[in-house]
Amino acid sequence: MKKTLLTALAALMCLQAAPVLAENYEVNLTRKGSNVYKIDGKDIFIQTRYCYVYAYSEEAILKTSGYGGEVIFFDSKDKCDVKAVFGLSKQEPGKYVVTVSHEDDDWYEVFGTNSYIKTSSCLSLALGEEAYLTISPSGFGRLRFEDGDDCMVEGVYTKLRL
Repeated sequence: MKKTLLTALAALMCLQAAPVLAENYEVNLTRKGSNVYKIDGKDIFIQTRYCYVYAYSEEAILKTSGYGGEVIFFDSKDKCDVKAVFGLSKQEPGKYVVTVSHEDDDWYEVFGTNSYIKTSSCLSLALGEEAYLTISPSGFGRLRFEDGDDCMVEGVYTKLRL
């Protein structure tokens, strides 16, 4: 019994010490907003830090490590830090009460989850505000704030670990 326990602990220690592997992906990116780029043909968005590249279907390399990494644009040769990568999640149609905070242009983090709401032309600077999220069967919907602001929802996304 002791040998089995020691062997299991040794195996766990080896797993914890293993290095995190980075992956490289060739992608075409289009800028969708301040520090937000969309992978062409996919429902995947990349959130960057202080990235000013005005890309339209520009070839790039996405280097990932865990939740972040960097993106390198071929034409401009610019490099930008990746804050997060988001993939579309399958949200059940319905009405939800959510607490949201403005993360970036048209991006709202849902408090207590790994979910983010992508809106269109939403001006609310919510910080821990309660809102009403309505999702239709198509995946689109509305985000309505208590102060009356009403925003179109393009989708609900989750942070991807690559």
